[in-house]
Amino acid sequence: MRQRLQRSRLLEIGIAVTFFVVLVYVISMSVRVGQGVSRTLSSPEHVVRLQILNGCGVNGLASRLADGLADYADSEIEIQVVDTDNFDIVPVNQTFVLSRIEDLTAAGLLANRLGLPTEDIGYRPLEHNYRQVSATIVLGEDWETAGALKTYIREK
Repeated sequence: MRQRLQRSRLLEIGIAVTFFVVLVYVISMSVRVGQGVSRTLSSPEHVVRLQILNGCGVNGLASRLADGLADYADSEIEIQVVDTDNFDIVPVNQTFVLSRIEDLTAAGLLANRLGLPTEDIGYRPLEHNYRQVSATIVLGEDWETAGALKTYIREK
């Protein structure tokens, strides 16, 4: 009987110690969560889904610019290249930007980042815009001297 009583007390003490350890753990976790660092991710104000069209006839130029602009983002603008192709009318003398949405703000920011004139940005929606393109750059024969454009064009 005495052994049973001793075992019973040891079991009660074990349960009490386990309860105390769990309680301390829960309290410490709630303090850590309550005092944890909250981090706010800053996302750019505008996201440009960009189409790059080659209007100068230099093979692979649109793709090389797409590589240079890949993952470009700052506090105002993020550039996501969604399409590269050739422009229907070749040659194009001067590089220009088209907005594919009515709000020209994002296209203006894009042109500004690339050193292209912002006053000539036109609005021309795409008929079947399944890639949700918001701006198009048409590369002209002046691509080597047009603003800061050449700095974004990767070598082969």
